[in-house]
Amino acid sequence: MNTFIEKTLKRIILVGIFAVPFLAFLVPASLFFPFITGKNFAFRIIVEFIFAAWVLLALYREAYRPKYSWIMTAAAAFTGIIFVADLLGANQLQSFWSNYERMEGFVGLIHVFAFFVVIGSFLTRNLWQKYIQTFLISSAFMSFYGFLQLTGKITINQGSSRLDATFGNSAYLGIYMLFNIFLAAYLLVREKKGSGMKWLYWPIIILDFVIMYYTATRGVLLGFLGGVIFSAILVALFEKKHPAVKKGVAGVLVAIVAVVGLFFIFKNSSLVKNSPVLSRMASISLSDGDTQARFMVWSMAIDGFKERPILGWGQDNFNLVFNKYYNAKMFDREQWFDRAHDIFLDWLIAGGIFGLLSYLFLFVSGVVLVWRPETDIPKGSLLFRFKHILTRYFSGEESDKVLENSILTGLFVAYFINNIFVFDNLYSYILFFSVLALLHSRHAVPFGRLVSTGAVLKSEKDNDLSFMYPGITAAVVLMFVLYVVNIKPIQANALLIEAVRPSSGGFSQENIDSFENALSYGTFGNGEIREQLIQTSMRAKGASNVSDDLKQKLFNLARREALLQISDDSEDARAEMFAGMLFYNYGMTSDAVAHFERAHELSPQKQAINANLILAYVNESKMAEAFELAKTSYESEPRNPDAARVYAIAALASGDQKLSDKIMTENFGSPLVYDDNFINIYALLGNYDRVIAILEKELAKNTDNPQLQIRLAAAYATAGDRGKGIEILRGIIAKHPDFAEQGQTYIDMIRQGKI
Repeated sequence: MNTFIEKTLKRIILVGIFAVPFLAFLVPASLFFPFITGKNFAFRIIVEFIFAAWVLLALYREAYRPKYSWIMTAAAAFTGIIFVADLLGANQLQSFWSNYERMEGFVGLIHVFAFFVVIGSFLTRNLWQKYIQTFLISSAFMSFYGFLQLTGKITINQGSSRLDATFGNSAYLGIYMLFNIFLAAYLLVREKKGSGMKWLYWPIIILDFVIMYYTATRGVLLGFLGGVIFSAILVALFEKKHPAVKKGVAGVLVAIVAVVGLFFIFKNSSLVKNSPVLSRMASISLSDGDTQARFMVWSMAIDGFKERPILGWGQDNFNLVFNKYYNAKMFDREQWFDRAHDIFLDWLIAGGIFGLLSYLFLFVSGVVLVWRPETDIPKGSLLFRFKHILTRYFSGEESDKVLENSILTGLFVAYFINNIFVFDNLYSYILFFSVLALLHSRHAVPFGRLVSTGAVLKSEKDNDLSFMYPGITAAVVLMFVLYVVNIKPIQANALLIEAVRPSSGGFSQENIDSFENALSYGTFGNGEIREQLIQTSMRAKGASNVSDDLKQKLFNLARREALLQISDDSEDARAEMFAGMLFYNYGMTSDAVAHFERAHELSPQKQAINANLILAYVNESKMAEAFELAKTSYESEPRNPDAARVYAIAALASGDQKLSDKIMTENFGSPLVYDDNFINIYALLGNYDRVIAILEKELAKNTDNPQLQIRLAAAYATAGDRGKGIEILRGIIAKHPDFAEQGQTYIDMIRQGKI
């Protein structure tokens, strides 16, 4: 390898590594799920380039080859175990590729692992400092973006008062800031006394803390508090060289205790209640609705683990567990959870007990290497070596490292606590594995020279021809991976944006073409594309400005893809639910029933699925089945108003109006509730007095609603009071002259007895 090639490879790696911190600002409007897909695709492309360059460099230069440490073992074991779990999982395709909303799966994990290997092997001590500084500078810019959101200059993307910057999710921004705060503190204590760099770190710590605070993310804030306290305790235990620091830390602990105590004393004060952040923190309790929901989801995760305890379900398959073990008490929460909102339970589901233990080993190996002295440790048992390390710290021999080690340990603790309540994202992975790579590079030792190929290449290091074949091979593999992993999915994703964007005349042939083109790439985004296609088809069905021919084309395409999605993932209740909704919307009730029944089989306790099946049963005149399911579903969680309404509809359709009235009165205060299902059933039963009563009650709240008035006129006319129906229509014409022609047509139809 000549000098020019070596320098070029190094530049590629350096540019790629130092570009990663700034990918956080990518939010391409041309992509679906832009806050997720833009960052992830860019990261993957960079990793693929730098990994290819690193492989070539490592083949020829022993200094860049991977080395051994506990962390390298832990990271490799974790990645390997999850790979096996994904291969044996419930849906291998989903586990391997994930989807646009998450962009994880094994493809995501292997890119993070590859990034870890490259930076752990390539970055020197000096470069590590610059790399962390680059992240800190990036976080400072992100803080300014957050301040613009705080002052109302930039819209908060998730539509609340909780800052989310360019992450689109306050929890993602919060953990990003938490990492950078601890890393800034880590570099701060490493700086020599009098260094001007300290003036860079303090403002970043303050800026990042303020933004982290205004994300109002409880897991992050609790994690930060726990991390700071743990760091302070470690300093108090082991700091021997700087008594002033020890006293300062004691003061910090006292201040934290005082602030937390005052918070609990005044948690019900107006100051706390009027603060979006403090009020969220004050709302934490075991009886809180959010907390109860988390407990229910965690319980479902434990049930899923019991079913597949060894290697779990594979990544991105928690939705199957959530559906199968769904608790009806979750009726007022998100109905399609794809994460346990606890990263430890997520890995327990994804990789079973081996997956979780290997993930925990990352933390253990990280903390061990934080405190392991860089000097040689006498050989002996683990207990002997542990005692030796403790003695060194208690005696003050390692006093110079206590502050920075305590801060890094506090970071691990903070991240651990945060992960009890949320799940990871791309940047929490990048930052976590960056810290692991930093510790790995500190303590790594050579594996030993690579045999055969490595030795041959080293002996021919100055022969340009020796580089040609590996270089060509690497280039070909890189181009293939870039196309399959990134280019195809990006093209499909961009076409999806075009497909769901209505044209000036509503939906057009161009929308259908875009859907077909997006699907033709056959990427991991097909599931999302199909859902959007089904929803587009249902919207078009009710649109007056879409031709029947176009509606039919949309339906045909949506039907085909809905069935293909079920074929791809036969255990997913969501896919069956969407197919059922499509058929029901287009009047194909018997087909809808078949899919709703399968969805119910996969998720028997989910009342939202049951409601659709019950209404489909009613439309198919399967009254006994509708009533029995409605009764069982309602009794599983009577607090659900939708379940009560559907139960009342089923009772009415079965001929038990008394029970229907009782259910509606108990849950809604009156049986006269405006609902097309009630109106249609009362009409079929010939009970137009009820139809009229429901419509008049609704009109009392919407006095100038022409559509309601037309329906009321039709109800009176059908009930035999033609004069009243005509009177209502004339009243509409008087208020809305543009309705005159259509209104007169309706009047003529009433007079002729056609309504």
